[in-house]
Amino acid sequence: MARPVRQRGFTLFELAVVASVFAILVAVFLNRASHYQQQAQQVAVAQMLGVLRTSLRVQVLHLYLADHRDRLPALARQNPFDWLDDKPANYLGEFAQPDLEKLPTGNWLYDRKEQKIIYLFSNGNIFPSTGVDAVKFKVTLPSADADLDKLAQEPDIVVWKSPDSAAN
Repeated sequence: MARPVRQRGFTLFELAVVASVFAILVAVFLNRASHYQQQAQQVAVAQMLGVLRTSLRVQVLHLYLADHRDRLPALARQNPFDWLDDKPANYLGEFAQPDLEKLPTGNWLYDRKEQKIIYLFSNGNIFPSTGVDAVKFKVTLPSADADLDKLAQEPDIVVWKSPDSAAN
């Protein structure tokens, strides 16, 4: 009696199952990697804003302590990155009228004309409810007659809101 020859290896069905499981795992991995990249970008933007806010408050306190409150409005026209000893590696510099479409993403820059700092998003927008590719920040300062108790809270760098915020 002849024994049937036993085949070794995978059947086509088994190979298709393995390939589909592998494709699902790769899709889940890429989705999570994109999510973590957006979270990292969010944290990096928040951290840089924290550094710039702190340097702004230091500048304001120096002016108040030196009794130079009349120089406060000039701070709003300065580039906040100039207050830092070490500029971040992703700072592109100052531009008179930047063409945001042509600049590399994931970077900071300062628009001299509008007197705003701008962050160009990479890997998609970190604010999913809006469809913008960049966000602009503006320096806000306390009034000249502000007391020292309010001084530590009032100087800030805020997201710039304008009537045509979708265009900005």
